[in-house]
Amino acid sequence: MIAVGDQGSGDLQQWRVGRAMERVASNEGRLDMVVFLGDNFYGKSLASTHDFNWQTKFERVYWGHWLSHVPFYAVLGNHDYPVSQKYEIEYGQQRKGSGRWQMPTNFYIKDFGEVDGRPLVRIVFLDTSAPRESLQQQIDLIDQAFQMPGPAPVWRIAASHHPVRNQGQHGEESDLVARLLPALQRNNVDLLLSGHDHNQQLLLRAGEPAWVISGAGGQKIYPLNTPTPDSLFSAARAGFVKLDLNPSQLRLAYYNDRGDLEAGYRWDRDCQWMAKGCLIPEESRGTTAQLAQ
Repeated sequence: MIAVGDQGSGDLQQWRVGRAMERVASNEGRLDMVVFLGDNFYGKSLASTHDFNWQTKFERVYWGHWLSHVPFYAVLGNHDYPVSQKYEIEYGQQRKGSGRWQMPTNFYIKDFGEVDGRPLVRIVFLDTSAPRESLQQQIDLIDQAFQMPGPAPVWRIAASHHPVRNQGQHGEESDLVARLLPALQRNNVDLLLSGHDHNQQLLLRAGEPAWVISGAGGQKIYPLNTPTPDSLFSAARAGFVKLDLNPSQLRLAYYNDRGDLEAGYRWDRDCQWMAKGCLIPEESRGTTAQLAQ
């Protein structure tokens, strides 16, 4: 899967990142889905499910042999409120356009793949831009997703617009650290995919999920603060992150808007610690082919 956020500018930068996504999928010969991490539509709010912005900020941007044929699972960002979110949900529910846009409601659970009767990965798609009174509902949804009866997923992922840990200019939101973090920890969530800060970051703290920030999909890039020991990777440039998962390993790779590999990491499933000590650098500033080998 490819994960990218803050993409919905309609500007040349968004188109460049879209072309790079297609290039990487083509070079590696694999892509099953894309996760949009919010702020799907900047500027004037959507007026309907027929708004032309659907063409200029989604349908015509992400195309090609790979992107034209995979589903795009989206979460909502602060720029999708207070109007566009209604039409984004309707667009998914009514299978409008190409039918690739997936947003059954503003927060939801979805399983992907199967291994010996177990889901390969279960993702909880959150809405951290919704009114804060809904946060408890979403915490309950996380508990439900990972404590429900039945086979447990091999990999556990959450996706949100706002990050919990962040070394960019937006900083951290205290209520997410105080309330969302414990829910992710007690359910052994492996990583949280987020956007909001317009850059790329990979932050690790012992006993916490890996914090994967991929908010460089098309909007103006934000500078980064001086890296701390928690920062495994950071880049103030446009691009996206790609995850390849199988029962024994997760491979996490950051790419720029030319489709060049910036940094790659490996997480073996038999590593039982959360984040710190499990994500191991694999390649650095190589080529797409290097990670794929």
